[in-house]
Amino acid sequence: MDESFPSHIPFPGFEDDYDEDLDDISESELDDDVDDSRARFRAATIAMENRHDKFAEPQALYDFLYEFRDAIGLVMEDSYTFLHVAIRFVKDNRDARSGNMMPLIQSIVKEHPMLLRQRDSDGVTPLYMAICTRKPLLIEAILSGCAQYPEWESAVQDSIEIPCVRQKSKTCLHIAFELAIRERVVIELIKTARDEALALQDEDGRTALHYAVDSRRPSLAAARLFIQRDDEILKKRESEGTANLVETFLDVIDKVGNSVYRHHLVTKEKKRSISLKRDIKRQTVPSVRKTSNKSEKQPITDLGRKEIGQKRPSSPTLRLQKADIRTAGSMQLIEKQEKPDERSGKQATAQEWNKILKELKLHYMRTRNAVMAVSFLYGSNMNDIELHLDLHGLPSKIEATPFLEFLSSLKFDETLQFVSLPDIQVDFKRRSQFIPHNDTKKSGKERRDLKFFFDCLQTQGVRHIIRVDVEDSREFPHSDQAISESFHTITVEQFNWKKVDLDPRVICKLGSKATWGEVTPDLSTTCDSQIREVTLSWSGNNTILRAWSEPEGLPLLPRLRKITILVPADEEMAESPDWVSACLAEFRQRIARNALTKADSSVVVEEGENDNVSKSKGSSDIESGGRRIEIYLVQSRGKGQNPENLHTFGQPRPSVESRAGYRWLDTVYGFADILKQFWDRSVDEFRPDMRKHTGGDVVVALIDDGVDAYGSSVSANIIGGKSFAFDKRTNMLNPFYVSEIGHGTVMAEAIKRVCPMVKIYPIRVNIDSSESGQSSVEARSVALAVETAINRNANIILIPLSIEVTKSSPQDKTLLEYMLQKAYDQNILLFVPSNRNEELQSSFNFRPNAAFRIGEARDDGGAPGRSYSPSDADFIFPGRDVITQHDIESPRRSSDRILDLNSASINVNVSLAAGLAAILIYAFKFVLLKKTAETLSVGLEIVDQDDLSQLERLQRYHGMMKAFQHLGSVTESGFLKVWEALDPIVDEMKDFTVEDQELGRLNQWFSQIKYTEDR
Repeated sequence: MDESFPSHIPFPGFEDDYDEDLDDISESELDDDVDDSRARFRAATIAMENRHDKFAEPQALYDFLYEFRDAIGLVMEDSYTFLHVAIRFVKDNRDARSGNMMPLIQSIVKEHPMLLRQRDSDGVTPLYMAICTRKPLLIEAILSGCAQYPEWESAVQDSIEIPCVRQKSKTCLHIAFELAIRERVVIELIKTARDEALALQDEDGRTALHYAVDSRRPSLAAARLFIQRDDEILKKRESEGTANLVETFLDVIDKVGNSVYRHHLVTKEKKRSISLKRDIKRQTVPSVRKTSNKSEKQPITDLGRKEIGQKRPSSPTLRLQKADIRTAGSMQLIEKQEKPDERSGKQATAQEWNKILKELKLHYMRTRNAVMAVSFLYGSNMNDIELHLDLHGLPSKIEATPFLEFLSSLKFDETLQFVSLPDIQVDFKRRSQFIPHNDTKKSGKERRDLKFFFDCLQTQGVRHIIRVDVEDSREFPHSDQAISESFHTITVEQFNWKKVDLDPRVICKLGSKATWGEVTPDLSTTCDSQIREVTLSWSGNNTILRAWSEPEGLPLLPRLRKITILVPADEEMAESPDWVSACLAEFRQRIARNALTKADSSVVVEEGENDNVSKSKGSSDIESGGRRIEIYLVQSRGKGQNPENLHTFGQPRPSVESRAGYRWLDTVYGFADILKQFWDRSVDEFRPDMRKHTGGDVVVALIDDGVDAYGSSVSANIIGGKSFAFDKRTNMLNPFYVSEIGHGTVMAEAIKRVCPMVKIYPIRVNIDSSESGQSSVEARSVALAVETAINRNANIILIPLSIEVTKSSPQDKTLLEYMLQKAYDQNILLFVPSNRNEELQSSFNFRPNAAFRIGEARDDGGAPGRSYSPSDADFIFPGRDVITQHDIESPRRSSDRILDLNSASINVNVSLAAGLAAILIYAFKFVLLKKTAETLSVGLEIVDQDDLSQLERLQRYHGMMKAFQHLGSVTESGFLKVWEALDPIVDEMKDFTVEDQELGRLNQWFSQIKYTEDR
């Protein structure tokens, strides 16, 4: 059936002189201009108007095509074609039927496919015009011959890609979704379009899929076709070796930074807000009262009076409804007036969109890395939502309650890309509401350690995990019951629990809400498991292979496509290699045979269940009557060698004579300790409304190899984090809350030692090591980390490692420079190591007057090797040799990893500088807050605006540079004698309590650094 043409989509140029030209042509003019192409074109147009209802007849169609064979392929001087005329005619004339015109359009396109590429003077192609008419038969006529005629298909594909400049450069796919064209037509357009067409963007940067997820007519079939096309593109590029070089249409973000997923959520919220405001505006109080009065005037029967009289005494609901009417409760009234069929229609649409978004989300998380997935779902991810949990690097034994506190600081999406757990023992001695009483065993059949972690995830709302990797103990593995109960409400897609000879029933029941041991008769014939891949540890026992390959075993999993078996080493096998090979060959055959049987039966079973019909039909394997399960055999590897122990950092050493480096540490540590005491005693005085003037905590974004968030002395200072470090083996993100070699943890501990109140936001990046032991980071990951720090409103950015740029592209280097400049423009203090090291000449050079370049000092305050020049470093602070000799708190290394301080990459001096900047900011905030508190004690609230301005200047590069310079004199090498300013302040603060002194010397020192910025 034809559909009406929408008024908001114009046909540029059609309303001008087209009709007038036809009317002004006389028969004599036509006779005189028989050989004129324009006259022939006009004659064909008139003939088409007169014969349009006859084209369904083959003879009439043939006669017309033969008579005007010289005109229908013409392109007029205004770029007009006969296809444009025919489509326009159907659009403007109610008597013209699309079904009658289809044969004519098909014949023209078949003979002259190049006309589809032709745009008129307004940039509109025939296909674009046909879509704008919203007449499916016209569109299908143009698409109908693509499968049979290559030239036809090529012309249609070109036409799909041609944008209409006057309509914001939208293509045919854009406009098809905007106008909510019928699903069958849209699907045909997507199938016909080339890969490049799917990625084309309009003037707002949006692809066709952006329009699809914003359409008023949701189409799950279209969304699945987009997903299929994306999957095909990825597989093609993977085979070409270009999978990681080029993004697909699904990775495109629009000009405001929204992926297709976020675009739907944003537009949906906007529409909901507009609709709500409109409904509230319509539902005014007078209209409600008018409706109520009208109903009161209607006659009431005696029976009605009796019923009302019976209900009135005991009807609080009636009284509440009257109260709602009097108060004009807009939301409730809107809901009451909504018709049942409207509600059900909206619910159905919402459910359809939820399915579409879920499938887009799951597909993207299956095929992209964690950074891309986070951006797709959350954009800049200001709330630090985690898509994975990786606990490798934690101690082998942990306490339950502290770990719960750590895990509660993380925010998880309900769907995780992966969970990777080592074999960890949990100490349940300290009770918690999340720890059942019977979960206290650490080994044997009652072991529940790893179940504890999955219970924690379920408590935090996790319901779907794409990949699960678990290292179970060979000596004391978890029981089948514990494994099954770990996933009571969690769906898993790729399952790798390294327990030898795992019962297939456990795998098939993953995610089932049935109680362990409960009899489920239908389990032998049906299974709704989402598992797609499974990795199995095998002991060599053929009985287990037969159990896995039985019809009630792995073939029961309807979506299973890949099985990986970890085969024991030859010396661990009881049977001969020939026997093992025969058993494995039989296993392959049984899997293939039983998988085919289960695929056939699953169609019958699933067609009777509404929830699974679409899933069954969406599987190409099931549609073809079978499925192929790939089987991989991997020789198991023994446990790798333990990492080499490194030298101890920060352990007590024999005392040496006090030199400049040690005095520097003593002074700064003393100042930090006394200020922390004063801060803790006074923090209760500092009301939240007072602290709004000075801002929140000082946040240091630490760009390194991660920080051990659990079990280290800085756990309480960490406020979240992010990772851009990929595991090259798995292409998964390494977690920010584990330090790969302990470097980041040492940096964090050094910062905290200088500023105990600081908040640390670790951002993990990949660390590369050269043959000489030098560590560095690559430019792009640092650029992304700096952008994250900016978005998180960090006050200080610390990059303690050199940035390697020789292996980075010019675009990555440009991106890094842009982000660093952006950080500087937003007054974020940047601390980096100096570039004096001759072995790192390929490292990125930070421009002067933008970053604090900190060199390393010996224990006597001199520079090791040679002196720094002003172009090398702004200051030199105590380095690794000094700290190694100094008695400070010993950092706790997880998994017995201890940092090697002999490495030249250990720039603890840079961390000390960042910590010093943080403690100075806290000191000024403390003075300002104390002054404000004193005014409040007399009933006033006076904030010194001059002090506020000084605080702002202090948090800028030039202001902090001035503050550093006023801490003491600077040697020729750049060593800063901080004790000249800080020792007198500490001595004074030791002699007074917070209550009876005015912080005179601290005020005096801050007054010395006030200046007018020349910026």
